[in-house]
Amino acid sequence: MGDSIGGIPARLLEEAARRLGQVVPPEATKHFIAAQREVVLGITALIEHGSRPPASSPSRGRRTPTTAPRTRRPRRVPVD
Repeated sequence: MGDSIGGIPARLLEEAARRLGQVVPPEATKHFIAAQREVVLGITALIEHGSRPPASSPSRGRRTPTTAPRTRRPRRVPVD
């Protein structure tokens, strides 16, 4: 097991490209591999985002009240 975990997705992509090249036209294979790469990068970003420690935030107690009340509904804008 001399391979790192990061090399596994690259090897899988290379193997998929090799096998697809035997059946699918090269232009379609190129688009498929690009889409597959984006999926892998998206999953990697989700995993990294979930594994980060939370940003420092104020205490988990009650929030301090603000001076202006916040409304959930937007104000109406008159339309001509």
